[in-house]
Amino acid sequence: MTSTDFTYPQPTDDELAAQQPRSPSPHAPLIYSSPGAGLEQYERAPHPSGAAGPVAGASGGVAGAPVSAKSPTLGKTALVLALIAAVLTLVASAILGATLGPTEAASGYYFADVPEWYQSLATGLVVLQVLCAGVGITAIIMGIVSAATARGRTFGIIAIAAAAIAPLLSFGTFVALSFAFA
Repeated sequence: MTSTDFTYPQPTDDELAAQQPRSPSPHAPLIYSSPGAGLEQYERAPHPSGAAGPVAGASGGVAGAPVSAKSPTLGKTALVLALIAAVLTLVASAILGATLGPTEAASGYYFADVPEWYQSLATGLVVLQVLCAGVGITAIIMGIVSAATARGRTFGIIAIAAAAIAPLLSFGTFVALSFAFA
């Protein structure tokens, strides 16, 4: 406790810090201070007096059941979705970019001037791009959840990166091939 009278010696910041309990990381007080943090290993069980109390080592509603580790399935699923979306969008952009220039050169500048089969192909590839965008957004959301809840954190982070970079690579592929075959 400090006094407003500065004639008494005041503790330094280092002395005050030395009085605090040690924590595993500088962010540990923030992590462990959230409501309910660390309580997943406890379950309410009837106390001998009739009141409810925590029982250590219980989970899943069964007293005495071991605490299960979090499964990395969510992160793996996010990564698979991100990679599928990335591959499909790159293939669609490559096909569309490689065929756009020669088709316009042969048929005309406007989309209505190109053959009907190419209009169908281009429309289908654009629809595939939109579906891949939706799958990529889903993969990003699943990756964020898996990284935040430690359910396949590494896979989730890789999924976020893959799903975020895929549209940029896809657009770059489309533009490069459009100009290369023009």
